Amino acid sequence: MRKITIYQRGSSNVEILDDSDMELNDYCQELSKLFQMTNVTILNTSHSTFIGRPSQLTGIVVEDDKSGKEQEIKPDLETAELAVEKIEKAEIQEDIITDMD
Repeated sequence: MRKITIYQRGSSNVEILDDSDMELNDYCQELSKLFQMTNVTILNTSHSTFIGRPSQLTGIVVEDDKSGKEQEIKPDLETAELAVEKIEKAEIQEDIITDMD
C-alpha cells in the first residue's frame, strides 16, 4: 500500500492510497509526468482518482505504507475490551427483575 500526498498551491493537501506493485523509483517517475501536463492532471489509483490543474501542484510525496492493511485487520485491543465490558454490563442489567405490584 502506498500513500500519495499531493501538495497544491492555496489549497489543502490531498492524500490518496494505491496498491501498485511498481518499484518506488519507477512509480515516482510516472507521477512526475503529472507536472508536465498542460491543462488537466488526472491520477487514477486503485482506491481513488485525483483531478487537478498541473499549474497548482507544488509537490508530491510517495510513501510505502505497509502498516495500512495491518491496522485495518488488526483489532484495537482497548476498543475490544471496552465493547466486551459494555456487553457484560448490559447482560447484568437484563438479569435484574423488580417486583411490580
